[in-house]
Amino acid sequence: VRGSLPAVRAPARTAPQVGDGARPMAGGREPASSALPTAVLPLFDIGANLLDPMFGGVYNGKQAHEPDLDRVLGRAAAAGVRDLVVTAGSLVDSRRALALVRALRGSSPVRLSCTVGVHPTRCTEFEDGNAPTTVAQLLELARDGMADGSVVAIGEIGLDFDRLHFCPRDVQQRHFDAQLELAHQTGLPLFLHNRNTSGVFTAAVRARRSLIRAGGVVHSFDGGLAELHELLELGFSIGINGCSLRTDENLRVAAHVPLDRLMLETDAPWCQVRQTHAGAKHLMTKFGEVKKESWNANACVKSRNEPCHCRQVLEVVAAVRGQPAGEVAAAARANARALFYGEPPGARC
Repeated sequence: VRGSLPAVRAPARTAPQVGDGARPMAGGREPASSALPTAVLPLFDIGANLLDPMFGGVYNGKQAHEPDLDRVLGRAAAAGVRDLVVTAGSLVDSRRALALVRALRGSSPVRLSCTVGVHPTRCTEFEDGNAPTTVAQLLELARDGMADGSVVAIGEIGLDFDRLHFCPRDVQQRHFDAQLELAHQTGLPLFLHNRNTSGVFTAAVRARRSLIRAGGVVHSFDGGLAELHELLELGFSIGINGCSLRTDENLRVAAHVPLDRLMLETDAPWCQVRQTHAGAKHLMTKFGEVKKESWNANACVKSRNEPCHCRQVLEVVAAVRGQPAGEVAAAARANARALFYGEPPGARC
């Protein structure tokens, strides 16, 4: 992600409600076990890539419509999102994320905070002798953002062996270790990425568990039950988004995440619950959407995930667990606020 911050207008401060194109989906009644009440349920989206050019109206390098981050945040608030962590994936992104959070403080209808860190697929920026300088700058940035509560985690860091064409395995592992040290030095929790690592990720964090003082969350989890249990034993929470709900096996695993370790996310503009996903049969809310070429201010853009879709993640997770949506939403938000804000577990919010 490069360029200036997405242009934003101060979103209108209206009472959040289900609106801006959101409506119950046709096709049957929602089961009583996961029924959404009329009132909007407060949600915490633990990870959204708000720096992505799509929120500036740019797709594949071409401007398709005007920047609309203000509208995106307005729809998020209307769908119940109260808190959101802006995820960073490079040193430049980390600076931009902190600047965005500060720029929107006081005007955003959603409480924003951010991460500081380098994504595993971008760890080549540590190479060519840059590692000590980059780590030092990340540490300085994290401490700066911690001073006013803007930076709440070290991330997005981890390992990704699905995309080694972006960054070799040994480079990822070397600089994952260095960034775990950042968590130790700052006392911040971790926002973790783990993709197709065949146990290498869990072995790495187990060996360095003493550095992780504040715990963390493995986001966008799509592993099996064995991997879930390993991560839970290491003390991590589990982030669920649309990519976590693609198959029937994914749904079975999501149902086994302990309620006190569960968090919800969108990973916007990616990882939406698609109609081809196993989880789609549990969706009850549909958001009006248009193609990017037909953009209008009051609709989502087709195939661009937004924080408002966190409501849909909730619907699927509550349904597969057979639990009331309100109970799941409250627990997931309390878990996230405990991890990122340091609030006592179960505190009212």
